[in-house]
Amino acid sequence: MSSRRLIVVLSATIAAACGSAGPSEMFPAADLARMTWSDVTNRARGSTVRYAMWAGDEARNRFYQGPAADALRRDLEITLTIVPLADTSDLVSKLVAEKAAGLDRGSVDLVWINGANFRTAKQAGILWGPFVQALPNLQHFDPVAFRHDFGTSTDGLEAPYEQAQFVIAYDMARIATPPATFAELRSWIHDHPGRFTYPAIPDFTGSSFARHFLLHSGEAPPAAFAEHFDAALYARASRPVIQSLHAMKPYLWRKGETFPATLAELDRLFVNGEIDFSMNYSPTFASDKIARGEFPASVRTFVPDDGTISDYSFLAIPFNAPNPAGALAVINTFMSPSHAIMRAHAMGGLFPLRLEHLSEPDRDAVDALPRGPATLPLATLATRRIQDAYAEYVDRFERDWRTEVLQR
Repeated sequence: MSSRRLIVVLSATIAAACGSAGPSEMFPAADLARMTWSDVTNRARGSTVRYAMWAGDEARNRFYQGPAADALRRDLEITLTIVPLADTSDLVSKLVAEKAAGLDRGSVDLVWINGANFRTAKQAGILWGPFVQALPNLQHFDPVAFRHDFGTSTDGLEAPYEQAQFVIAYDMARIATPPATFAELRSWIHDHPGRFTYPAIPDFTGSSFARHFLLHSGEAPPAAFAEHFDAALYARASRPVIQSLHAMKPYLWRKGETFPATLAELDRLFVNGEIDFSMNYSPTFASDKIARGEFPASVRTFVPDDGTISDYSFLAIPFNAPNPAGALAVINTFMSPSHAIMRAHAMGGLFPLRLEHLSEPDRDAVDALPRGPATLPLATLATRRIQDAYAEYVDRFERDWRTEVLQR
């Protein structure tokens, strides 16, 4: 669907939803300091919340249109209306235009937003808030881990609700013991020509894979890349990494003359036995594919001992949201243990809440979640998490990869 047609569809959907909105009303974020959480939920009760989210995942679509919407209707009398997005940047551009036009009452109350889109939205001043500290369920999340999104300080303008972590898949029928570190993986690639590849940048997962070598370059701890850009550090760390990735290229599938364009293509090569590893940001992806018959039962996942990138998915409120109270109530619900457990049953994924803050029944429910044969234990994943690099590192690294690896 083209962006123009998408906006037309969104406008029709939103217009219908606005006509049925409940009793909530607009108010500035500064009023939160004078409100109790009961005040917020009383304003939200009986209203409609228009949730704009990327619509490219059918399992996610089914969950939020079904169980998640049913729970909100039952518990808060809130009607959740999904506003499907082909790309979140389309909505960000729309909000920027509305801000410039002085459109104080918009058409979306809540948006799933991350990374570069959040950075653009924050810089453009198109987000409502700060609001995160007002959310009771914030207590369930690691207060350090969500302070930055793709290197941009969140400053209370977006709330965490899901978590992902990079994992690598292998087939035990072919690989007895996977490499223990990224350095060992690089050596394995050189020792097994043609048996490894990764999606070409700008694919998000392919970029993340290559970026691990920058974070584990040894020039600084991975955390040093997370909070601000240091040009001298980047120059020292990136030069040998880019050189090593270029040196690795002839040892990749098809001698590095071509790269998979998507994860789907990478998975196809893996299943067909042309390569020995796949990768994904969902720790449950291999178990999910085994359950659907797409991967052999002998597939497992691993995380190198030096750690892989883990980050949150975030929710934000547009500056001109018609129903900020409803948005706050929905966000807080999506951050709750009950919602996270329900979501894990429906969609899999990494459980994002701090286990030590859960009640005993909720902890038992988490322990009972079906993990699948290829999914690593939560404790194993937690001990091997690292933060992603600041956005400027990512931008420069992707540019250098394209010019010094792909095009050479």
